[in-house]
Amino acid sequence: MNVSVTLDDDLGADLDAEVAGGNRSAVVATAIREYLDRRRVEAAAAWHAGLTGADAEAMAAFDGSW
Repeated sequence: MNVSVTLDDDLGADLDAEVAGGNRSAVVATAIREYLDRRRVEAAAAWHAGLTGADAEAMAAFDGSW
């Protein structure tokens, strides 16, 4: 997959400073992966918070075993 992104001047300068002549694509790919991981964690937390009744009790018991 190819993705084309146009960066504003400030973000472009930050990216150039971060990679210091290295692989910009790798830095961007890492940032995207970290973003997606945070979204997955947030979605899981929201799902857990929405549990009620026996499901909530089972989750609390499971969490307590850690």
